[in-house]
Amino acid sequence: MSETKSSYGSIMKATSIFGGVQVFNILITLIRGKFVALLIGTAGMGLNGLLLSGLNLIKTLTSLGVPESAVKDIAKAHGSNDNLKIRTTFQVFKRLIWFTALLGVLATIIFSPLLSKFAFKNYEHTTSFIWLSVTFVFGALSGGIYTLLRGTRQLKYLAQANVFGGIVGLVVALPIFYFYGINGVVPAIILTAFANYLVSLYFTSKIKFEPINISWQETFQLGKPIVQLGLSLTLVNILASAVAFALSAYISKTGSLSDLGLYSAGNAIVEGYVGMVFTAMATDYFPRLSAVINEEAKWKRLVNEQAELVLIILGVVLVLLITTTPLLIRILLSKEFIASQNFIQFAVLAIPLKGLVWVVGYIFLAKGNNKLFLTVEIIANLIVLGFNILFYHLYGLTGLALSLCFSYIISCLFMLIILKKKHQFKFELDVFKFLFISMISLFVCLASIHCLEKTYSIIAQISIVFITVAFFIFEFNKKIPLKSILQKFKK
Repeated sequence: MSETKSSYGSIMKATSIFGGVQVFNILITLIRGKFVALLIGTAGMGLNGLLLSGLNLIKTLTSLGVPESAVKDIAKAHGSNDNLKIRTTFQVFKRLIWFTALLGVLATIIFSPLLSKFAFKNYEHTTSFIWLSVTFVFGALSGGIYTLLRGTRQLKYLAQANVFGGIVGLVVALPIFYFYGINGVVPAIILTAFANYLVSLYFTSKIKFEPINISWQETFQLGKPIVQLGLSLTLVNILASAVAFALSAYISKTGSLSDLGLYSAGNAIVEGYVGMVFTAMATDYFPRLSAVINEEAKWKRLVNEQAELVLIILGVVLVLLITTTPLLIRILLSKEFIASQNFIQFAVLAIPLKGLVWVVGYIFLAKGNNKLFLTVEIIANLIVLGFNILFYHLYGLTGLALSLCFSYIISCLFMLIILKKKHQFKFELDVFKFLFISMISLFVCLASIHCLEKTYSIIAQISIVFITVAFFIFEFNKKIPLKSILQKFKK
């Protein structure tokens, strides 16, 4: 029992830490955006955005997905307590990082004229992209250190690195924009990357492993699975971007730019509001799962524990979101976007299902079954695109929210059937109980908004929120005693 509570506590700790880090990063982004807008204006912001978009495109293609896929091997090596295996994995990863960094530099220099032409419709910024190629070295090295921290589950240092990196980046960039205006965009990007690298260097002392000599042939052999999984992740990211682009193009062509703007704004609110849960899942859950993936009882218990806490947290967060949607739209956007209210409220119904899809999706990654992972992701993305087009054609903007619900229902059932057949995995009863309670509370809340008069609707919503939050706090207390959390917080 104590081991189980310790596991729940670890999941909750990661969620709270990286939820807080994400909120901090959002604040840093807002502050930076405000000052950048004042110091270099819309033209400067446009230039900054286009340059970064070009760099991110090259990064996506040349990183080979190594930083993401290496987490699995590092976590597995770290979990084995085999010192030789850990040192060997780290050495392979470091060499792969250098290779991808140099590949990024070379690709940026070669394609800089095309990037300039594509982004700015001229070749005037070719030199800018060549100068910016150096950021791939700083970015790869600092990203490599963060990957090592993540793989070894040093959450405290990883959170500190993210926070300090955000602060240093802000402190470095603003004076450059102040003194050089729009001409400081390129130097600011380069120096920000360098400053983040310096921050990451401090945390190398937290990863104390002696270097090991291995041949390049061994490096290629041991690094092949990392690159293969990384390429699968890269293809999935490209596919997701292509699906998003195809949907946007369809909406703008058959509907209107206004619909597209409302969809984008509403989607941003939903994703941003629950982002801390999924960020924590990606940061901590994947390496924890990878470390125990060869021990059947442990990984199955971990998946169920993660699913339970995800649903508990989402159960509280989402019922608050659905009742405060109009207020959030006015605070974060403006009254012009109030038409996105229905989309947001109906889209919320899909989020608990999305949580389960994410939880089980990481099993395929941790198992290292690249072909199955790619097949599942391709089918899931095509299902999402198909339902989005169909439901938008039938029901407009609200239809896009309904399509998310149907898409995630099918995707979740599809994944669970595969996992049942291949690994005899199934969710425990508590997972379905929390999913049922969460969905019922959201449905009832949504029905009261659309079916009752304003006064009765408000009373009903307050009652539902109170009952739902009380229920999930009660269940949470059974997993992790609130008394112990309060004592730790007091200390």
